[in-house]
Amino acid sequence: MFVPRSLKIKRNANDDSKGCVAKKSRSQAEDLQLDEDTGAADALGTKEASALDRPSPESGLFPNPGDQVAEVCLVGSEQGTKDSDLSEEPVKSFSKTQRWAEPGEPVCVICGRYGEYICDQTDEDVCSLECKAKHLLQVKEQEEKGKLSSPQKADSEAESPLSAFYVYKEHPFILSLEEDQIEHLKQQLGIVVQGQEVTRPIVEFEHCGFPEALSHNLKKSGYEVPTPIQMQMIPVGLQGRDILASADTGSGKTAAFLLPVIIRALFEDRSPSALILTPTRELAIQIERQAKELMSGLPHMKTVLLVGGLPLPPQLYRLRQRVKVIIATPGRLLDIIKQSAVELCSVKIVVVDEADTMLKMGFQQQVLDILENVPNDCQTILVSATIPTSMEQLASQLLQNPVRISTGEKNLPCSNVRQIILWIEEPSKKKKLFEILNVSHLSSHFRFVDC
Repeated sequence: MFVPRSLKIKRNANDDSKGCVAKKSRSQAEDLQLDEDTGAADALGTKEASALDRPSPESGLFPNPGDQVAEVCLVGSEQGTKDSDLSEEPVKSFSKTQRWAEPGEPVCVICGRYGEYICDQTDEDVCSLECKAKHLLQVKEQEEKGKLSSPQKADSEAESPLSAFYVYKEHPFILSLEEDQIEHLKQQLGIVVQGQEVTRPIVEFEHCGFPEALSHNLKKSGYEVPTPIQMQMIPVGLQGRDILASADTGSGKTAAFLLPVIIRALFEDRSPSALILTPTRELAIQIERQAKELMSGLPHMKTVLLVGGLPLPPQLYRLRQRVKVIIATPGRLLDIIKQSAVELCSVKIVVVDEADTMLKMGFQQQVLDILENVPNDCQTILVSATIPTSMEQLASQLLQNPVRISTGEKNLPCSNVRQIILWIEEPSKKKKLFEILNVSHLSSHFRFVDC
């Protein structure tokens, strides 16, 4: 009863040839059936021809019944485009023919291989038609179980659709606090705020009034209580204010700007709606992974990773799939803009992560060139571990009536990080590195090693 739609990618002549083979088999079978009426002598020839035309399991055309579902996707309404797609690689039918994903590349939700394609019904990454069929069957089973367990779910969703606009309002508990209580809370948490008409900090994530799916993702990802930077930065970001934020490494800055980004993109019809700039590919990969965790289950929320060091064609393909959030390094994004492969006129919120590092690495002009392509009324958030004088100058150029938020000591390294310097001779560096990696109590930490 279930036939998945074709993937959102052009097919080449190899795929169409399979469809032609199947059609030829059916036409020959019909002709032979007509010849059967002419006499009993031709009946035996008709049966033999039908047996030859019927694909066997050994032929590779229809290996098993489960693969027939995937094979249907190869013959559809797009068959008229086959002559113009001869140069493109055919859609892979089976997961075993797909390669494994490289670091930072999308991963198939079924088998973990390279997620080269996007399922048009669920917006999930799949590696082949086989995994797409399996994925859609899983989704169908989950939907049926959900209908049985919660028959009133559809009614509740109809009462509170996600298409409604989100407007941040301070929670009644926050409004009930006195001004001196708020100031005492900021002082205890080390929150320093500068700006006009700054909203009060939250104490719990529930005070933001997030959609149910997003609140569930927060708990699932381990966000129980907001950190000091999140308490103040999230409500200010939800109000649409420009922000200059400074906090220690590991203080939760990423989630502090991701939540306003997700909410802003969720209720925007045009795409892309949000842009996040980072100085390095590794940081961009980390942010996208965290964004996908928080976006899980939210409708039409897709991300694209535009970074150097990875193949450009898959990134351009994902960019055409109506993505809501772009996570990019400045160099790769500028190259794509020069190719006219993306327009940023619909972007409503821009985040420049590790802004101080951007300036040190010489990205300032690239960032300014990119921001020239976004609307003037776009919300801008600058996030950094420290705020040097050069960053203050950049903020004065980019931000309008900003709110400055800082936690911890200004322009000082994180007090919770212990820095250890080991002097190792060149021949012994690798050996010492493996010794450190094998220490059990350090297994859950990141190491930055200069080898």
